[in-house]
Amino acid sequence: MDAATSSLQRRAAAAEDAVLAAYLRRYGPVAWAHASTGGDGARTWHYWWHAHLVHALCEAERHRPAAARRRLIGDLLRGITVRTAGTWITPYYDDIAWMALALAEARPHGHARARIARVLERAIDPAVGALPWRTGSVLYNAPANGPATMVLAPSRHRRSALQLNEWMTTTLDDPGTGLVRDGIEHGVVRSELWTYNQGVAIGAAVALGDRPRAAAVVRAVERWCAADDGLFPAAGGGDGGLFAGILARYLAVAATRLDEEDAARARRLVSRNAEGLWEGRRGGRFAADPRRSARAEGDDLDLSVQLGAWITLEADVTAADAVTS
Repeated sequence: MDAATSSLQRRAAAAEDAVLAAYLRRYGPVAWAHASTGGDGARTWHYWWHAHLVHALCEAERHRPAAARRRLIGDLLRGITVRTAGTWITPYYDDIAWMALALAEARPHGHARARIARVLERAIDPAVGALPWRTGSVLYNAPANGPATMVLAPSRHRRSALQLNEWMTTTLDDPGTGLVRDGIEHGVVRSELWTYNQGVAIGAAVALGDRPRAAAVVRAVERWCAADDGLFPAAGGGDGGLFAGILARYLAVAATRLDEEDAARARRLVSRNAEGLWEGRRGGRFAADPRRSARAEGDDLDLSVQLGAWITLEADVTAADAVTS
């Protein structure tokens, strides 16, 4: 490990320590995190955010192996088992797809991950060729179909993964920018351009071995962020606190898989946003927007915001390792 990578590791470790100190709660062999350090969220448990918490811990474990962290991952998985009464399932297909991605890192041969994959495959609407956002919904969006593609791609459901990815490309790609729009509802495309939609498109393409598609989205993101010095658009707190981190995660994955020039683009984007977050860090807390300093109020109290920053810093390590390893 060279000095630069060592510095990135220390930053990621500091973010990890801060998240666990502020949000983690242990109850014997069970653990979970509260959704905020203030207000009603100080007692709230959030399924989707826990999927990303487990995933981030697995990324940290790859970068900085530790027995204590491995035990914590097991404790959090037991907490999710308790909170879902052993089912691991919610009515939201996007949420369970994200959980399956976390389980692929934490327990790749476990029954829960395989069960979620079967649920996702059965839920694909044959009339649309895509997965709805949740049971009974007529919204078909990138945040459900992107992670579901990644879940299904390495399994016996690969044909369905190819179908979902093709649907996203033909239905949600914005012809003007090359970016991925949010979804389609009642036949009308929802034109919002969220950071995590770009992330899941990159991740899905990489999972299917479609490097030209992944590279095209990386280039579109670079153009999108060029006017703001490479910084990702911010999405506030709540669920939005995770959006930029998800993009950073899959840009880092792309940096390990793409040809040199496109890999360098992905690394630069991750590094710029990690640097912005680190520069704005105050009192161990990160800002929801890398353009400002962190505050001891508002969105910056949300677990999602702090977790999103930590994911970005781990992504910076992943992207840097692609050069030095």
